[in-house]
Amino acid sequence: MDAASQNRNALIAFGALSGAGIILAFGRTWKWFSKSGRDLIDLATIGKFFAYICGIIGTILLLVTAGVSIWYLIFIKNISEITDANIEQLKNLLRTFLITAFVLKLIDIIHIIIRQTRIEIFFMDWERPKTGEIYKNENETYSILGTSENVSVWRTYFAANELNEIQTFRRVNVPFQLLFVLFFLKVINLESYSCGDGKFISSSSNLDCSRSNTIVRIAIAFFVLLGTAIVQNLFFTIFYQRFIEDKITNFIDLCSVSNISVFILDENFHGYYIHGRSPHGMTDVNMKDTVMNLYREENRMSGTRGLEPNSDEQIFIMKINRSFRRQYQSLLQAYYGYTGPRKTRLDAERYTDLLLQSYQNLNGFLCAFIDHSLSSHQYILRNRFLLERMLDYEFRVRTRSDFDGQIDNFLYVDNEKTFTNILFCGEQSTLVIWNMITFLFIDILAQNYILAAILTYVIDFIVVGIRNSFGRNNLSKKTLIPKNFLI
Repeated sequence: MDAASQNRNALIAFGALSGAGIILAFGRTWKWFSKSGRDLIDLATIGKFFAYICGIIGTILLLVTAGVSIWYLIFIKNISEITDANIEQLKNLLRTFLITAFVLKLIDIIHIIIRQTRIEIFFMDWERPKTGEIYKNENETYSILGTSENVSVWRTYFAANELNEIQTFRRVNVPFQLLFVLFFLKVINLESYSCGDGKFISSSSNLDCSRSNTIVRIAIAFFVLLGTAIVQNLFFTIFYQRFIEDKITNFIDLCSVSNISVFILDENFHGYYIHGRSPHGMTDVNMKDTVMNLYREENRMSGTRGLEPNSDEQIFIMKINRSFRRQYQSLLQAYYGYTGPRKTRLDAERYTDLLLQSYQNLNGFLCAFIDHSLSSHQYILRNRFLLERMLDYEFRVRTRSDFDGQIDNFLYVDNEKTFTNILFCGEQSTLVIWNMITFLFIDILAQNYILAAILTYVIDFIVVGIRNSFGRNNLSKKTLIPKNFLI
């Protein structure tokens, strides 16, 4: 065996895949650049490109490392042949790959947390007030919905709590995955393939890993980690979310039952809209009316929950123009302007009145926009084309009105539920790869699967805790819901 040629092949594979990765990073940066509405390449753009490169290169390093180690596991029958000192160079190369992948993927995870915990989010209340009010400015006049003082805020709190709960929800449960990984590696004793002459030993008591081969350990652990993740994901997709619980669907249902829509902006001119307007008009009712409303929906005796008549589509991708963003930002600043510590409590009543008024103005503006009640802010609703779904990017298809400068806001039906990109479950593949790299990184240093599993769980627990903490703070800040109510 020529170890030098294997080193060269690994580096060639890394170089070729890295070239494709750079192109992919350019594409992702360009999509972000377009969504954020920037005109010039600045430090933020360079930083985004660097963050995307880190994530992609980290994944490539894992793939190359796994590919080389699997090749040895399959084609080298006698492990004693590869424990020679001549192979140390390749082992050191793979060790360097995994250490570098861990660092780069850590940067990628930090980038995901920062991106997800800086979104703009607002809960739109469609509940009908008993006394109507009118909002006026120099350009628009429209009715304010959900502004009566006797409209309960608890519906909004329930929706916010459900969103807070699913922020770190994932289809692959890390503790269960690591438990099954250890079961296969230590109990069934697949670890024995990396010891001695590469033969399977059914009993761990007969295991002598004094000659454990690092390359084969990587291959075995990678196989088991990948297999358990795929099986768990298939179990969740095929069985669990269909017959037991689908947290994402439950959240959307709760929005409809609560008469609450969710307006989300993940970038300056891009975001998501979850239509939660109830077909019954009012949901702040007693138990009898609630049960009857659900009965009418179940038996098709009422309207549908979709944004359009006779439609069930409730999730949309948004692209907004600069004019809408400016007016939204001005109302948002007025809304946030009354937050923060007050010097005295003497003006508490006036402070809360101003806060309520600013909330009503922002809520009324967004509700009127969705209802097509703003002549200067209209939008077009359409399905995404096949190419747009493949690229996960929406092209601005001009209509006759676009050339007149009248309509350039768009809502795209989000059948793929890409709005989960603001949640951990939308970054499922990235997080699975991150956990795999962490496990392999620790094992290649310690040569101990049990320690690798424990530290992988601890590191994942810390990352989830940080994401939960920052996400909860952001949700409280952007919706003005006290953190005490976000359980």
